[in-house]
Amino acid sequence: MGKLYAVRTTAGQERNVAHLIWGRIPQGSKDVHAIVTLPALKGYVFVEGTERDRVAVLVRELRHVKSKAIVQISHDEVLTHLVERPLIETINEGMTVEVVAGPFKGFTGKVTRVDRIRKEVTLELLESTYPFPISIPVNQVKPAH
Repeated sequence: MGKLYAVRTTAGQERNVAHLIWGRIPQGSKDVHAIVTLPALKGYVFVEGTERDRVAVLVRELRHVKSKAIVQISHDEVLTHLVERPLIETINEGMTVEVVAGPFKGFTGKVTRVDRIRKEVTLELLESTYPFPISIPVNQVKPAH
């Protein structure tokens, strides 16, 4: 595991900066291991690399890079921002979901209501010939692709 460096950027331009950095990495280079942007942490791009000087060369004169100083941070500081959201927070009305457990396993349906308190979703099965709303626990569905 390499060292982690924080690059200060214009808020909202983190992904663009990450793509620009990625494009500057020479083919076959082992200096950069990862480039990470966190939606919850605006204004920063994190670059995991071997040396700070190598990262500084990659971000030199890049558009939307605010600070010329590249700061080394610990991996633990970033890990606090990597929190998996519960499934109930990711499912919204109108989404298409697949039932993965219970008597309706294998069916797909459109979510018509989300009850976050009871952790249930109400959906209408797409395979049904007429609207047939069912309520099932959220842990029995997953977003359809």
